[in-house]
Amino acid sequence: MFNNYKIDNNVLYLYVDDKCEIGSLFNIEKKENITKKIRKYINDHKIKFNGTKVVLLLSGLMLGTVYLNNDLKTDNYETNKDYKYVYNVVDKNVPEVNLKENNEELIEEMSKEEKEKQEVVLENNENKGNNSIEKKVTSNINSNILNNTISNNIESNTLDKNESKDNVITIMRTSGEVIQMNLEDYLVGVVSAEIPASFNIEALKAQAIVARTYTLKLLESNRTITDDVKTQVYKNNDELKTMWGSSYDKYYQKVKTAVEQTKGLCIKYNGSLIDAVYHSTSNGYTEDSVYVWGNEIPYLKMVTSPWDTSSSTFLRSNDISFQRISEMLGIPFDASSSVEIIKRDESNRILKIKFNGNEYSGVEIRNKLGLRSTDFDVVIKDGFINFVTRGYGHGVGMSQYGANGMANSGYSYEQIIKHYYTNVEIVKV
Repeated sequence: MFNNYKIDNNVLYLYVDDKCEIGSLFNIEKKENITKKIRKYINDHKIKFNGTKVVLLLSGLMLGTVYLNNDLKTDNYETNKDYKYVYNVVDKNVPEVNLKENNEELIEEMSKEEKEKQEVVLENNENKGNNSIEKKVTSNINSNILNNTISNNIESNTLDKNESKDNVITIMRTSGEVIQMNLEDYLVGVVSAEIPASFNIEALKAQAIVARTYTLKLLESNRTITDDVKTQVYKNNDELKTMWGSSYDKYYQKVKTAVEQTKGLCIKYNGSLIDAVYHSTSNGYTEDSVYVWGNEIPYLKMVTSPWDTSSSTFLRSNDISFQRISEMLGIPFDASSSVEIIKRDESNRILKIKFNGNEYSGVEIRNKLGLRSTDFDVVIKDGFINFVTRGYGHGVGMSQYGANGMANSGYSYEQIIKHYYTNVEIVKV
């Protein structure tokens, strides 16, 4: 069941054995079982823990949080403080039967914070220092600021963007440390941080090629490479050991193999490196880039991705109070207010929606309200709105859970990449 643990800031982190049947572990009808198993593990291993918060990790990814009540009577399980299981939705637009049938699939496989690291969030016209696809794809958002920081920490190392595949790259870590390393070694840390290592090896290979292409595009555009969502998340070996625990050796070798077996491969369209954007989970279709960033990108078109709909990250329910909606949207919103979905696109994501007569794009509402995707249903209840979302992320480019579904269905990394990026070629750098 559990094979390791650690205590940090009075929070108990339990590492779940990768052979554990997760569906049965978190069976909603028997949710009290998880607290009993945790208490037994604490007692059997004589763990000195007097806190209440227990975080469950599988391969370094957060399955959920269990709060142990000190009076031992009212233990409560939740997947995330911002999201909860969908037990019941009373609305004709959100069929109860579909949600109930998927209860075992609604296990949170990682925290919202960690999951956001998997979405290279590239929202247009937002000053977040991320890699936006603007009207000019090669725009350098916050590049000068980061480059000046680097010049104050390390001697200038001008990289030739046409260097060989074994070139050395410079990474600006969020700690302020500046490191240099081989591109392929760097990719091991990126793939490990950006996609679950438990995924099928072909999905990891696809991610490796996508991450390499993404990195080469940054170098080509003279962008600074960071270790967070401004570019791509990167973790070094010590961080991976903490994240994976006792599974470190197995998962590290698996990811390294995926990187090595695709060494030097990148994705091009008409001879040029693509903007290899990706996201966690689609709603059954990927999104056309024009609906997210306003730009027609020929290789970032809507494609089907039915594998996502059976994944554990596909469906979520989130309640937001009227007061909070008022604060986040900056408009009055109360029991007399209305919500009107005006238009959805071909992938069923919301393009236009009105809150109390004020019109917004689906992307605006997702960002302002912190929703998981722009494909959502709205149920107005007493004092709050229930949002039921499908998919996770901006939806453009490769779906990571879709890629894993394809791989499990027998598709190769090449087939995965050519499915999610239209009319591209995979070539050596």
